[in-house]
Amino acid sequence: MSQLYYKRTDSSSYRDRIPLRIVRSESELSPLEKAYLGAVEKGDYASVKQALEEAEIYFKININCIDPLGRTALLIAIENENLEIIELLLSFNVYVGDALLHAIRKEVVGAVELLLNHKKPSGGMQVPPILLDKQFSDFTPDITPIILAAHTNNYEIIKLLVQKGVSMPQPHEVRCNCVECVSSSDVDSLRHSRSRLNIYKALSSPSLIALSSEDPFLTAFRLSWELQELSKVENEFKSEYEELSQQCKQFAKDLLDQTRSSRELEMILNYRDDTNLLEEEGNNDLARLKLAIKYHQKEFVAQPNCQQLLASRWYDEFPGWRRRHWAGKFITCVFIGLLYPTFALCYLIAPKSRYGLFIRKPFIKFICHTASYLTFLFLLLLASQHIVSPEQDRQDRQGPAPTTVEWMILPWVLGFIWAEIKQMWDGGFQDYIHDWWNLMDFVMNSLYLATISLKIVAYTKYSGTKPRNQWEMWHPTLVAEAVFAIANIFSSLRLISLFTANSHLGPLQISLGRMLLDILKFLFIYCLVLLAFANGLNQLYFYYETKASEERGKCKGIRCVEQNNAFSTLFETLQSLFWSIFGLISLYVTNVDADHQFTEFVGATMFGTYNIISLVVLLNMLIAMMNNSYQHIADHADIEWKFARTKLWMSYFEEGATLPAPFNIIPSPKSFWYLMCWIKRQVCKRTRSKRPESFGTLGVRKRAAENLRINHQYQEVLRNLVKRYVAAMIRDAKTEEGLTEDNFKVESEVHPGQSASPSQGNSETHRTNNHAHTHSHLRTI
Repeated sequence: MSQLYYKRTDSSSYRDRIPLRIVRSESELSPLEKAYLGAVEKGDYASVKQALEEAEIYFKININCIDPLGRTALLIAIENENLEIIELLLSFNVYVGDALLHAIRKEVVGAVELLLNHKKPSGGMQVPPILLDKQFSDFTPDITPIILAAHTNNYEIIKLLVQKGVSMPQPHEVRCNCVECVSSSDVDSLRHSRSRLNIYKALSSPSLIALSSEDPFLTAFRLSWELQELSKVENEFKSEYEELSQQCKQFAKDLLDQTRSSRELEMILNYRDDTNLLEEEGNNDLARLKLAIKYHQKEFVAQPNCQQLLASRWYDEFPGWRRRHWAGKFITCVFIGLLYPTFALCYLIAPKSRYGLFIRKPFIKFICHTASYLTFLFLLLLASQHIVSPEQDRQDRQGPAPTTVEWMILPWVLGFIWAEIKQMWDGGFQDYIHDWWNLMDFVMNSLYLATISLKIVAYTKYSGTKPRNQWEMWHPTLVAEAVFAIANIFSSLRLISLFTANSHLGPLQISLGRMLLDILKFLFIYCLVLLAFANGLNQLYFYYETKASEERGKCKGIRCVEQNNAFSTLFETLQSLFWSIFGLISLYVTNVDADHQFTEFVGATMFGTYNIISLVVLLNMLIAMMNNSYQHIADHADIEWKFARTKLWMSYFEEGATLPAPFNIIPSPKSFWYLMCWIKRQVCKRTRSKRPESFGTLGVRKRAAENLRINHQYQEVLRNLVKRYVAAMIRDAKTEEGLTEDNFKVESEVHPGQSASPSQGNSETHRTNNHAHTHSHLRTI
């Protein structure tokens, strides 16, 4: 053991002890240097000045000497926040080194300002460079003053550095293959990854975003999304990147908290940063809120101010709706739902009439679409019960004609398909497939189209009647009935999406969605276990397949009364193992006709092991995963539900898709008018382009002027929000510090009428000056 500490010699007289010595000795300080550093520590201005002056004449001490903790006199003064000593040391041109970084880390604003204004001995006016010693420095080479200031999130220090013209390095993508990234990763991959993390940590600083970004909301949205995507690639720093992403989301939400009027809120939520001068875009379409939903800014969307504005627009036609009794709400919704065909016809005939405009309201549109879908489900129920077509020979007809109910269902199916096509055309393919409900609609509509196609094939190819038990397995009518049954299930489950509008059922529906993801993860592992045991059991029992199917009247397979041949084929084995989870497979299926007890024992053991793994281990793991998902939603129920409800509301705030199915497939006069306008634009396009000053050009100029005005108003609102945010941030910081003696000193400086204790040392006085920057800053934002 002692060999680890010292070189053992035979002449050692203390073999039962471990002698200790300093193996990494440091240079000793002279008495004068110790006195010099002690004076700096105590804040003795006169002694420090005398020592510096004598050092210039007699050279008895090294003014850049280092104490046992590795601190120079300048670093000691910075730690003590003694601005007078710092200024004195800088006047004698002491070695600065990484003093600026230490001042930033200690958040000594006065020291940072002195170091930034300090001129090098050569007389340079630029910011003094940070000379880092790679062996003894507390900071890595990639840490610059602005990066460290952003890490501390000190608004005043960041402002001082930005005013000096500092810049932030642009981080490259994770998969960037440029020469710089490749060489840096090859030399030191850890330093390369840490450097990227430090840059992103600085870029996500709320103070830096508020100070240097022209659009803090947009910057926070994009940076949060980028960090979230980065966490999926760099798994080693996943928690750090997710924390930074959450920090950006919280900053956007906190900045929105500072809105004080509906005008400011509407200006923020309606602002469009990609305004096209050639297109007329509505200034009231909540473009910024749509962007927040796209970037999954749940905190921003669920912010109370934002939700209040959305609710006021949603219940536009019903002021005081939430204060009504539930019975009154129910009767109103039922009344509007029963009249939705009338409203739809009014909109088709006269879109600008009173009732035509009434159905365009988001809440009314939601009720009408819901009533239309409930009507569709009622027709599906009638079709499944065969109430309208009680013919006795219909079940044996190979190509039956569509019933009255099926003819009534067809317009709804066509209306749903047309609505999905319009949604994909307006929003784009990428946005369409990102919504799981759209994928479910696509599957549902595809099944209905397959049903219609198969029924047409059966009607045209087959005629006459034939007992159903004599039909072939893949008969088009049989396949159509099976596909139609599956489509009915999807149609009924699609109603769950409407639960989002309810505060009680909404969180439950969101939890169900997350549980489906857990089930998919579980199925991946389960399928691997299932395939492994199925392969083994099939290999064992393949030679013992019975010939029950060849005997007349005998049944073969696990669906028989007497189960047999459970593991004769791979497909039968997979089925047997799956249904065994629900206890539907008996143990005697592991028996064989021959007297091979060892084979039966091995088969029963394998079958039992599979049940233990699938039931005891995997199934309980699935329950734990689903419980965890539900608990996660329950812990964030308010935010998750409001975000999901906002997405539902926004789909009805859009201008299009006013009419529900099946009325949306009826060509309206407005559609013909739009078609004629489009043809006119295409025909007159060349004529307009030849005119030097056309009405279109004047319209573009007018819209450009309007966009400039809106942008100016938006910047004014942002300036006010940033002011309030910084003031609130400083107040919160003071509250966290608590009421200390320094706080009373700051108050005495802000209110000169109050007296302060004069019996404080120089060090305490200058520490107070550092806190005073906070109050002077609020007057200069």
